[in-house]
Amino acid sequence: MPAIMTSMPRVPRRPRRHAETPSVTRRAFIASATAAGIGLAAYSATFARHEFEITRRTIPIRNLPDAFQGFRIVQMSDIHLEEYTETYFLEKMVAQVNALQPDLVVITGDFVSRGPLSHSVAWKAAGTAAEILSTLKAPQRFGILGNHDVGVGAEHVIRPLEAHGTPILVDSYTPIQRGGDVFWLCGADDAGTRRPDLNYAIPAGPHAPVIFMCHEPDYVDKVVRHPRFPLIDLMLSGHSHGGQIRLPYIGPLILPPMGQKYVEGMFYFDHMQLYVNRGIGTVGLPFRLNCPAELTEFTLARA
Repeated sequence: MPAIMTSMPRVPRRPRRHAETPSVTRRAFIASATAAGIGLAAYSATFARHEFEITRRTIPIRNLPDAFQGFRIVQMSDIHLEEYTETYFLEKMVAQVNALQPDLVVITGDFVSRGPLSHSVAWKAAGTAAEILSTLKAPQRFGILGNHDVGVGAEHVIRPLEAHGTPILVDSYTPIQRGGDVFWLCGADDAGTRRPDLNYAIPAGPHAPVIFMCHEPDYVDKVVRHPRFPLIDLMLSGHSHGGQIRLPYIGPLILPPMGQKYVEGMFYFDHMQLYVNRGIGTVGLPFRLNCPAELTEFTLARA
């Protein structure tokens, strides 16, 4: 009797997983992440680095003379020409300041950068900065030194600036006058590379408001312990760049020495106010992120 052939039902096989699939996925992820990183770097170096804000603050001052009610001061800081701030960007910032028509402009240090190129590049940049700043139209302007200025040679920075009408206050002060009224504008030597002497930077008996400039904001911890601290009404600083690169939920990635506690904006120490400007330029890398450059306009008012 012939054998009866029966067919067994076929069990479906699980699809074979190709070994190359995970590696393709990894490559795609790495490529996407790399492209995103390059895109973010390009954005930080071009668009974000050239974004800026004008911050406006009304500053109450004890015993402010009548002549200075509504007096307006614009603060610029951390220019870092030409590493990495371009001349056209500084010219744009000067045009913005001129449009504000302030009574006084103060520049709180780091006109140039110490590296990555040679000191001779920074010396030439100091001359260029001096020429551009000479187009400021405010009736008066003054500056102080920053750590980069001292690092490339203070005399090489001061000489062209003063030759082009921007006096630099180094542990010294000057009266700002309107009629018979006055307040004192004071400037410290750089606190990051030298030792400021507040006995020279702050007048002993001012009998008028005192506005004090010091490049490094964390130096305020020494200011408040000094016998002349009670005389100071407002301290203006820069140096920190506001962190320069700020990530969501993390904050600034890198902060410089003496710019780590008071990073940006307004702080209060009894009667004295400290304002930390984010600056115009960048150091280390030509990047900014979530931290635009800043010009600050202060309007004085009687407290």
